[in-house]
Amino acid sequence: MRLFLFCLLLVCKMQQAFAQDPLAEKMSWYNLSKPHNNLFVHFDKNVYSNNEMIWFTGYLLKSNLKEADAHQIMSVALIRAIDSTVVLQKRYLMDKGIAMGSLQIPDFVLTGDYYLTAFTNMTIGGKPAAMFVQPITLKTNIDPPFKANIKLTDTTTKGNDPHQVLISVTTKDGLFLPKPTSISYRYGALYKNTKTDASGQLLISLPQQNQLSDPNIYVKLQYEKDSTFINMPLPQPKAKASVKFYPEGGNMVAGLPAKIGWEVKDQQNRPIPLKALLFKDNKVVDTLETSSYGIGKFQMVPESNHTYTVKLVHSGLADSVYTLPSAIAEGLVMDMANAVVQDTLKLTLGSNATRKFIIRVHNFRESFLYIPFDMGYSKRVIKIPLTEVPKGLAVVTISDSLNRPLAERMFFAHYDRTERIKLTTDQPSYKQREKVTLKLNLKNVEEQAIVSVACVQDNRLELKKMTDIESYTYLNQELGTLPLHVNGNGFTDREYMEQVLLVKGWRKYTWQELQQTLAKDTVQHLENLKISGQVTRYKKELGKAKVLGTIGGDQMAMINTEEKGIFYFQNDQLLTSSENKMFIFVNDKDKYPYDIKINDPYINLNKQVAKRLSNEIVISPTNLLNNSGLVINGNEKAIRLQQITITSKKDKSFNNLNPQEKKLPGSNACGDYVCVYNILNCRNHVNDFANTQPIPGTKYTTSNKSVVTYRECTIASPEEKQFLYPITGIYLHKEFYHDEYKEPQEPAFFSTIYWNYLTPLKAGKETELSFYTSDIKGKFRIVVQGTTNKGVVYAEQFFEVKAN
Repeated sequence: MRLFLFCLLLVCKMQQAFAQDPLAEKMSWYNLSKPHNNLFVHFDKNVYSNNEMIWFTGYLLKSNLKEADAHQIMSVALIRAIDSTVVLQKRYLMDKGIAMGSLQIPDFVLTGDYYLTAFTNMTIGGKPAAMFVQPITLKTNIDPPFKANIKLTDTTTKGNDPHQVLISVTTKDGLFLPKPTSISYRYGALYKNTKTDASGQLLISLPQQNQLSDPNIYVKLQYEKDSTFINMPLPQPKAKASVKFYPEGGNMVAGLPAKIGWEVKDQQNRPIPLKALLFKDNKVVDTLETSSYGIGKFQMVPESNHTYTVKLVHSGLADSVYTLPSAIAEGLVMDMANAVVQDTLKLTLGSNATRKFIIRVHNFRESFLYIPFDMGYSKRVIKIPLTEVPKGLAVVTISDSLNRPLAERMFFAHYDRTERIKLTTDQPSYKQREKVTLKLNLKNVEEQAIVSVACVQDNRLELKKMTDIESYTYLNQELGTLPLHVNGNGFTDREYMEQVLLVKGWRKYTWQELQQTLAKDTVQHLENLKISGQVTRYKKELGKAKVLGTIGGDQMAMINTEEKGIFYFQNDQLLTSSENKMFIFVNDKDKYPYDIKINDPYINLNKQVAKRLSNEIVISPTNLLNNSGLVINGNEKAIRLQQITITSKKDKSFNNLNPQEKKLPGSNACGDYVCVYNILNCRNHVNDFANTQPIPGTKYTTSNKSVVTYRECTIASPEEKQFLYPITGIYLHKEFYHDEYKEPQEPAFFSTIYWNYLTPLKAGKETELSFYTSDIKGKFRIVVQGTTNKGVVYAEQFFEVKAN
């Protein structure tokens, strides 16, 4: 045995120097034929409220595109999950694989589940070449305009009896509404529009529908101009579970010991922890179980001419028997004691036939080790050094001399949970509006890193919607949807990874596709999303080229059209500061006859992405039985006064204290406003009803405490606007304002108290950051994640904020 191990290790070393994998070229082709782009976006949190700012940094971590540098724009959209509506969408500059920006949630956006989607300007086959999806929850700091509730009237429904669902609507004070409320609801394949009765109630009878992947009833309620959503999962009839068996290596071989992984899910694709009985023919031979992730394993020695079945022990599932795959007469079995390893992989191989085999270590994109060897009726223990294998997922494939796979197993190489970034705060707890000093130390394992830093209220990070850069890059990006980890960060749990790798495989690659790949398959049909437009005169094509101009961007741009009036924007012509409005016009004395139509491919692509999400993402049963369930807690928000309209012949409004300088309410055409504390564009009072428009020539304090004289808004007058056509720019990031909250009367209820787009770190050099706590008490979490010269990195730290 020792001699065999020594020889194998020697062969490994010789292979690295001389041996050539005959499939190496095919793997190179296969890699190029399967576009592989890893886009990750660090959003500051995953629970937001209306009027809050979404802060983010996008990282393009990997790309096998031949034109990887062409990723120059990142589109970010807010999509409502219940009806796939694209609520907001904007574009941001991407430079050297990094995109930074912020997106404000308007006051009018309804509460509920949403997706933040991001993709770059490069597409393949009409789909984004690189895309990222972050589920979020949107809450509100405003009490709902009316109360809405949903409940089952009879929870003992049996057989095929329909569900009886009662919806009730009242005023905020529990009184009857003067008019009926319009209701739209969806359950499975059933869609219907109706109204409540005079008492504000509606009783819905819903026939049972079998095998529903989504058991929720979704209800939209609209009373006059106000809308809200509620939903509830309905009891489902007992159904069969989804049970799959995964013999380690791929096959069970008669007479050879085998490890079997198995996974159990319900109709909603949720893991089921349970016990089960293993039968050999009709005799119980073992008791099995699955973990909280619905995954289990067991050992057995299959025999020919016998049937092996599993019967689940679970009161909530329909009684059923599941048959294991049949054992083959001759073959090879593999036993990998640990699939999550550091520098050496240990395999135990068993065979009941004499053959020539090939051990190949690869990731379908590149072959790292190629080891031919002979094996007879025996059991062999093999140790494979992973010096040439990069960190991450890889596969051991054992094939015959014709490269036909006989056994295969996935593993993770160079797994190491040694702390790589140490986060230290100067105190474990703080008072409200107290300074926090954070120190970041990059360990010597890494040389340098670029990270984004967020400090947010801990309950604004919902566990089931957490996405960290390590788990996403090393696991989800390659394997697809995985069971939800108990702490939201599966990569940190070695046992979790062992379970996952026993039952999961590559979602993009197969051995059969690899063998069939040809050189011609490497042609990548890339398309760059181009924003274009066309100028017409009296609604007809132009006969000669025209010159167009833009205003509102970082600089005024001049654009030449083609003879037919068609034109294309260059990226630098669309660059603008965050939230600035841009316009385009025909540079001609007589502007009346001209029309400009903008063709924005990002709009249609975002709609396609929204539609795909509704079909691809698995829906878990959720409960939102009343529309007050998504209201921010009272101690986490400022008191919001109700707007009152005062009519009088004399101007006595507090917004008009100086009759010589009448203040107009709200924001001006440029989006500028002044809060009640005379602060220009105060982030504490976005969309506050007491805001007024700034007066040109007047001095105001800014959010960074400097004093500026406001210049006149440069947006054109209503008469001029008919010649100006709005265009959506490519936004540059705006800095997060670090407030010290020195004004005691000004409320400071911010759940994100610190955001830093990019912070460079260097091993052995301490980085110090500082910020202040807000008026919100409780637990806060610091999240640091980004990229290093050796991969990606994630770290977090907690502290408490106590009342003064």
